[in-house]
Amino acid sequence: MRKLIFFAGILTIAATIRSWMISGPTNNNTIFLGGIAGAFGVYGWFYGRFKKLRWLTITIAAIFISVMGFSTFLAAYGRRSTANYTEDVVLILGGGIRQYEVRPTLQMRLDQALAYHRNNPGAMMLVTGGVGYGREISEAEAMARYLIARGVPEEQILLEGAAHSTYTNMTFSREILDAHFNSPPRVVIVTSDFHMFRSARFAYMAGIDAAVYPAGTPWLSRPFYYVREVAAVIKMWVIGR
Repeated sequence: MRKLIFFAGILTIAATIRSWMISGPTNNNTIFLGGIAGAFGVYGWFYGRFKKLRWLTITIAAIFISVMGFSTFLAAYGRRSTANYTEDVVLILGGGIRQYEVRPTLQMRLDQALAYHRNNPGAMMLVTGGVGYGREISEAEAMARYLIARGVPEEQILLEGAAHSTYTNMTFSREILDAHFNSPPRVVIVTSDFHMFRSARFAYMAGIDAAVYPAGTPWLSRPFYYVREVAAVIKMWVIGR
């Protein structure tokens, strides 16, 4: 049991550090993950005392198993595509940049969008993501540069550069769609597999009826992203965003 707590603590600390680097120390996900990591640390430090509380040990184990189980659900949900290549808009969600360059996770999303573009070259590309913690340009601008450098016409790209969460990705994108189209367009969402469940939910809440076209996730980053995403989904259920 102590080894299980140690493993969970290390994983959560790593996810907290990664969230800090991408979203900053005051981001809700960073704070939430930091709290979980602290709880694991306290439990591990005082394990000799806490192990006598059988109900607490069972609760910790149940939480760990639940996180792993829900991560499996997110992975399965994120593997399905409902795109039919007749959509009007490809909505691509930001996933982190390093100064002016896209990070590997975001690159996989953009490459997936380019794969869709080859099958439906007439669709508009809507890139969404604001200026992140310690960054000089918005994710949307970095994403647009990446797409343009790979052959997507600049006039075919719409930028939403103010969002700082998945919730605002969708609500701000809805405003751009309403301003650009006379009637609701057919939309397909491109984001990482682990992120698709929450993205689809927020799109529905924003009034965007969208298909999904998931991208993969770098294997070394999967444990961090899935732990972080479970926390984000819980936050979505609790506060609605």
